[in-house]
Amino acid sequence: MDELRALYFRIENPMDNKIKWNKLLNIYSTSYDYEDFYSRVTKGNKASSSIQYDVEDKKTFCLVMWSLWKKKLLSISEENLRNYIDNKDFDFDVYDVVKMIRDMESVKSYTSLQQVLTNPNINRYYSDLFDDFNHKVIIYSDFDIKKDPLYNTVLSIKVDASRLYKILKVYINQCFALEMPYYIKYSEFGKKITINIYSTIENFKKNETILSIIKKENYTYFYDNYDLLSGNINESIALKNMDYFNLYKYTRDRSLIFFKSIDSVVYEYLMNHINTLVSYKDGRMNIIDYLSTFVMEKVVNQLVSKSIKTSQEYFYIANSEDLVNLKSYIKEKLGLNMRDILKNRLYLMSSSDTIPLKLNDNKTINIDVELIMTAIRNLTQTLISKDNSLEKLFRVRIKNECQFYKVDYDKFCLDSNFSKKLFFNKSQYDNYQKEIDRIHSDIKKVESFENLISSKINQDTRSKISDSMSELRQIFNVEEGN
Repeated sequence: MDELRALYFRIENPMDNKIKWNKLLNIYSTSYDYEDFYSRVTKGNKASSSIQYDVEDKKTFCLVMWSLWKKKLLSISEENLRNYIDNKDFDFDVYDVVKMIRDMESVKSYTSLQQVLTNPNINRYYSDLFDDFNHKVIIYSDFDIKKDPLYNTVLSIKVDASRLYKILKVYINQCFALEMPYYIKYSEFGKKITINIYSTIENFKKNETILSIIKKENYTYFYDNYDLLSGNINESIALKNMDYFNLYKYTRDRSLIFFKSIDSVVYEYLMNHINTLVSYKDGRMNIIDYLSTFVMEKVVNQLVSKSIKTSQEYFYIANSEDLVNLKSYIKEKLGLNMRDILKNRLYLMSSSDTIPLKLNDNKTINIDVELIMTAIRNLTQTLISKDNSLEKLFRVRIKNECQFYKVDYDKFCLDSNFSKKLFFNKSQYDNYQKEIDRIHSDIKKVESFENLISSKINQDTRSKISDSMSELRQIFNVEEGN
């Protein structure tokens, strides 16, 4: 247990990695909406379309996998074979496949193996241990391992493609030596190949030890591995933890936590610093003028893209005779209405929602909510440069959001339940739970404050807001008068 706790403290919280943090903020500040943010965060994980692994190494490896598959298939007892059929893992034709394999001469060349695998029934069962489709490979140690819900941790390494199958052979040999099952996924595309090794909680430490030893003995084959949403154990081993191989849910949840947290904090901060001067293009202006200018330019571009080309059409839309006047007119209308628009708490709205802007008695145009939010996100780095305490508010909010998604806020790459089961003893768990309860209490205070802001202001409400502000200062460790 002490060894596991020591490992827990070695695991990096990706939110504490300054390089990852700044990259995430840069992506956020230039994202149109959440889907855009998510796509760009995960884009770096996609490999190129080239194939650069050692073909001869793979042929040798495939022969080893065939030998292992044959041995496992022929060692299945009659009772277990029936169980596989009853569980619909196998069909009745498995008896024919077993007979064919038992009567078959040894496969000693890759060409012979390819010929054997032209039999669809043999190939179907072979893929239960070595699934190689379109250069996306999954390697199983057992026929039923893919149904094991305990495989909920992924340790990733990034290796040189030319050494891919040498590394895999060493890893699998180590698993055999320790009598440890394995479950491996990777794509063969590109020069730098990420190998994802799934593990149970019980084998988590063993896997980390094996990979560390392999890296130490073959360090020239490895690349630094810094996934934005993973936590690193060292520069080569990145760690994720998820429920039942659901990598999609892992990345979606953590991307959403980050995006929603920054959205809410930047929005509320902006509402409280609306007269702050910011630079935009060649000028300086307050935030209302900046938002009005940014949104106006995008709206006019949208109008132009709809083939509105003549001055008569512009006049019809905005009571203006030319493009310059149109821009001035829309900007003025936005400036007059921007405070009221912002009171709608746009960051909570759907990306498909719009805000109506009345131009004149005859015409109203709809402003995309995400257009205004994009303008606000673009200010993130500017606001941070003016007030570095803003990043502290980001982190507090991320901690709060982690509770709703059951993510370990101390180790963003782990789920909270996983951390409790693997790393915490009773006293640690109790302290952990107290911290969760405290954060839930803080969340209620923030929600109460937000509701007060949205309500009609009177003397009683002002008093409540004052009390809430005092509580919020305690949450964020802000002194009175700041």
